[in-house]
This record gives sequence, C-alpha cells and structure tokens, in this order.
Amino acid sequence: AWGRAAAATYLVGFLLLVICFALAIIAFAIDTLRFNFIRGIGGLLFVAAVFSIMGLVIYPVKFSTEIEMTGINMFSWAYGFGWTTAIMEICLGFFFCCLPNYEDQILGNVKPTYFYSSP
Repeated sequence: AWGRAAAATYLVGFLLLVICFALAIIAFAIDTLRFNFIRGIGGLLFVAAVFSIMGLVIYPVKFSTEIEMTGINMFSWAYGFGWTTAIMEICLGFFFCCLPNYEDQILGNVKPTYFYSSP
C-alpha cells in the first residue's frame, strides 16, 4: 500500500507539473494572458513540489523499515531524478511568482538608465 501511495503522490505532482508547463506555454503565447496568471502557475508549481516531496519521502522511509537492508542497497537513478525535479519545481515556483514584478523591464517599457563617470 505504501508503494502505491508513494507512486500516486509523485504522479499527482508530475501531472501538476505538466499542467503548469502547458499553462506557461499558453500564457506566454497570448499577449493578453502573459502576466495575468503567472503567479498562479508559480503557486501550482509549489503544490506540485509538495506532492513530489511527499512521494519522495514516503518511499525510502517505508522501504527501509519493511525491507531488510543487507549489502549494497541503492535507490536507482530515478530517485535522484525525482529529487532534481522537486528542487526545480521549487525554484521555478519562485521564478514564476517573482516574474510579474519585472513586467515593465521584460516588455521594454522602462527608460534605460545610463551611468556616466567623469574622468
């Protein structure tokens, strides 16, 4: 049961990540939607990271308590890939939440500042 629970929580996190990817493509493709729901995508990425981390914590804890660890027991490369995905979801969540603060600079609506130094 714990294996199914770990797989289900990680799968929910992955599906939320795919939804965020699709929403980001739609948001950046349509000019009127560009900065309207970027923060929502960032919040959804944080939710996806929570589900992914829940699955990544359930699996090794239950695995090590129920299966005797003898010899070299390693989790596969997929476990490391899962942690990489969770860390990237957190970083992208911060990125998408902070991106609307720099909307004018990204769109080029701000007059450039020049710093002059006299000799």
